[in-house]
Amino acid sequence: MTSDPNLELLMQILRGTESPPALDEAAWLDIIRTACRQTVAGMLYHAAEHFPEGYRMPERALYTLLTVVTKIVSRNRQLAEVEKEVLGILRAGGLEPVVMKGSACAARYPAPELRTGGDIDLYVPEADFPRAVELLRAAGITAAAKPDASLDFLLRECEVELHRKYFDLHVRPALLPAVGTPEAELLMLSSHILKHACGVGVGLRQIFDFALAYQAYPGDYEQLHEQFRRCGLARWNALLLSFVKDYIHPAAEVPEHVDSRSLIRIVAEGGNFGHFQEKRIETLSDKSLLKRKLHTATFFLEHLPFSFRYAPREIIPLLGQLFCGNL
Repeated sequence: MTSDPNLELLMQILRGTESPPALDEAAWLDIIRTACRQTVAGMLYHAAEHFPEGYRMPERALYTLLTVVTKIVSRNRQLAEVEKEVLGILRAGGLEPVVMKGSACAARYPAPELRTGGDIDLYVPEADFPRAVELLRAAGITAAAKPDASLDFLLRECEVELHRKYFDLHVRPALLPAVGTPEAELLMLSSHILKHACGVGVGLRQIFDFALAYQAYPGDYEQLHEQFRRCGLARWNALLLSFVKDYIHPAAEVPEHVDSRSLIRIVAEGGNFGHFQEKRIETLSDKSLLKRKLHTATFFLEHLPFSFRYAPREIIPLLGQLFCGNL
């Protein structure tokens, strides 16, 4: 497993396949803190609602968890309203943006309102981008360009990103599935996790997003695994699915089971997007933009052995994009 006992206990509770452990108040508060770092506190609350009759979480711990969950639900309502507004603006102008991650993933959760929301990601094809900018400007919204050529803006304290590219992959377009298909969504979610695992880090929520989409996949798993192989992600696919089988869904279809400890170590290191690593905290608090970018680059360099092992075709263009786009 992992050297983090709180993460081990958290994943045991979230699996729901075993009776919850008998823990005192301090232990529960540690698990709740870990759930917040991994942005799965809402899932922990949902699991606690289904504990066996007679099992009670200590009162202070339950109150702490309820406080966190109340904020998650409130934030998700705010995100949903902003997403609906932005989609309305773009659709009224004849565009059909595709929701990436976010609410599309939340819909598969047992309690969608409990999935911790982040920002709003929308895919708009390159050809429609000028029209999208025009529609937003007409609505009084000015978007700023990001290093990856996406557009970013704040609307009522919610960050919205418009993406020209649906996939975080450097492969020939002919090898990619059509956007809007289950295969495309799974490839997008997987490559998003890979990018962050190779860089600043990734948390449990992103892997749960993928796991639930994978569990709901309506097609042939062998053909899906072949799609990953064609895109050069066979090793990464085996690692990610082995993680899902080991820690989330024991019945998951896995093409080849491999040791998933290298990924669980990355998850344990810093939680959600690595935000809780000591070095990452320093990076985010540094007022110098150049220093922050250099710090970010060091995370990619430190993870090079992992990257070359599981994504050898991706890491070189990814590093090139990082240095050219950010430096």
